[in-house]
Amino acid sequence: MIFNFEKYFVCIARLIGLNFVFLVAMMLYRVFFFFYFSKGMSLEGLEHYIVQSFILGLRFDLSSIAYINAPIILIFTTFLIIRNLLLFKNSVFFIKFYYWISFTFLAILNAIDFAFYSIFNNHINILIFDFFKDDALTLIKTIIYDPRFLTATMALIVSSCAIYILVSRTCNNLISIRYFSFNTSFLNIFNMQMKITTVLIIFVLTFLMARGTVSMFPLGKYHTQISPNTFINDLSITSLSSLADALYAKYEQSDKKKNVQELLKVSKNEIDASIFEKISQENKTAEEIKPNVVVIIMEGFGKLPILYNSPGFNVLGELKEHFEQDTVFYNFLAAGTITINALETTILNMPQRPAGIQITQSPQSFKKFPSSSAKPYKDAGYSIKAVYGGSLTWRTIEDFLKNQGFQTYGEGTVVKQFPHQWGINDKQFFELVLRELKKKSAMPQFIWALSTATHAPYETPPYYKALNLEIPDDLMKKITNNDRKYIKQMFKTYQFANREAAKFLTEIKNSDLAQNTIVVITGDHNLREFTLKDEELFKRYAVPLYVYVPEKLKKKFNTELCASHLDIMPTLYDLSLSKAKYISAGISLLEEENVKGINFNNDHTNSFAKQNSNKSKKHIAFNSEGFVLCENIAAQYDIATGKTKNFTFDSNTKMLSFTQETKEHKDLVDYYKKTVASADVYLNRDAYTKTE
Repeated sequence: MIFNFEKYFVCIARLIGLNFVFLVAMMLYRVFFFFYFSKGMSLEGLEHYIVQSFILGLRFDLSSIAYINAPIILIFTTFLIIRNLLLFKNSVFFIKFYYWISFTFLAILNAIDFAFYSIFNNHINILIFDFFKDDALTLIKTIIYDPRFLTATMALIVSSCAIYILVSRTCNNLISIRYFSFNTSFLNIFNMQMKITTVLIIFVLTFLMARGTVSMFPLGKYHTQISPNTFINDLSITSLSSLADALYAKYEQSDKKKNVQELLKVSKNEIDASIFEKISQENKTAEEIKPNVVVIIMEGFGKLPILYNSPGFNVLGELKEHFEQDTVFYNFLAAGTITINALETTILNMPQRPAGIQITQSPQSFKKFPSSSAKPYKDAGYSIKAVYGGSLTWRTIEDFLKNQGFQTYGEGTVVKQFPHQWGINDKQFFELVLRELKKKSAMPQFIWALSTATHAPYETPPYYKALNLEIPDDLMKKITNNDRKYIKQMFKTYQFANREAAKFLTEIKNSDLAQNTIVVITGDHNLREFTLKDEELFKRYAVPLYVYVPEKLKKKFNTELCASHLDIMPTLYDLSLSKAKYISAGISLLEEENVKGINFNNDHTNSFAKQNSNKSKKHIAFNSEGFVLCENIAAQYDIATGKTKNFTFDSNTKMLSFTQETKEHKDLVDYYKKTVASADVYLNRDAYTKTE
């Protein structure tokens, strides 16, 4: 006897029955999870979201089962080539224990996840790896003495025994003579090509179930933002998916556990995190008005396309009028080259550190930082909100934002219309921000918001009709992708976002909000499709900073200053608060501000720090790539090699020119290194962080 197609299909059919039982068990566990943790919750009116969550949970369960079954299907398919029945019978022993161990592990993981949720109100995350960093023995004793521990242990033992019995019976049937003598003659009507096609279909179905979706991203936490209720969103997530996310976050950290201070070659006596402690200007008008403050970071809102804006290439649309009416900084750098850089910098008031671990995907995301941009507003009695145009599970930002004092709103808080792969379109994004801003409240509001739409694959709602977008040849030469249709769609998406921003600003200016609302709009980074030379480094990193200030609150700005994301919040504190204490590595952009630079109180204090300790208008900007800019000079420091490229900067053409290193260049890089090193010490020092 040989292992043939007939036996292959019968084995698959038998395993479908086995896995159906496991699928039902997983669904019942979710029902138990729902009723256990929903006690006391007000879920009235959210019934349709609960149904959606259970349906999504079924997809997660099928994905877990598909991953477990993938190796077994591969084994069965291999025996179609080997065709040795005896060898197959011997392999069934492995299959039996594989299923038993896999599903027992899943049961144990569910129990761990259940306990984790009971403590942290969250599924398994990167914090689980810190278990043994505390007093592990005491923690274990605490768990054992919990009255639920014995019940959980007994349930796991019973579950494991039941799994073993079920798997053993199924596997015994796989190799029994009676089983293989089952009449499979009906399969003979299929020819060889159809049988092979069926095998391929089984592979494809397994792959699709494991992936969980045919959209751009595999099924994951990213897809769970289906409602405004966090618990309902959490309901669909499996413990296996949560563990996978935690392992990935841990993996991302594995090669980044480096001492930034040592890599930058900054000595300990040059570190002083106290230099970040500041006080905003006295502002009696702000005290009286208590203005709303809105910070909007737009995905892909880089400066380079704006340099080419014209009636024929109208990327700004109606936003151009607002740019002309209000204040815009053009010598302005994004915090880094990815979205999370902009998010962390504006939320934590600290620079991105090269070779440093992202805070949002580390255990520190669960800590409260005194440098949180929300803290001065919270201390002043503001309502604090964060709006994200996508899934709040992205890079675990929901936990991070909540721990920094924000109420969070994401794509799950709106009924999506014409969504894109990363979340809601910019029309809905700005409507969501405006909705929260217009909510009646006795308190002024601080709203931080981040859009997601100007991102590949570039999409706009089908109803959108673009303005002229004839791409200049000079700009087209700077783009790697020479597919004009793709590039035009990219600029169409960019234009759509800008026009929606303009509508948002127009609505504010035409309402009562015009007199008591400050609005800042900037980009997280430039569009990614450009290939630029070293002389165009500034254009690679530059984003505009737009500022709208009500007439009564207006102050003098010097828009020629070189600045970065770091300087947004200190500027807003001066405009909207009075004598507010805050912690920030940034410096206010108000022209009359007594700019306080970094004084490291040692013999190595550089001239830039000294100049910035008085009313000098010099202002230093830098980003995560080690690019540093001040007035007419620039440098790029490579932390990996310790080498520096030195430039002069033409603020008119926005071009750089290579030059020999001067003392000013050395001072510029020295300032950057000491600031970043001090920020890294601040962010990683327990004395500066407290658990929520």
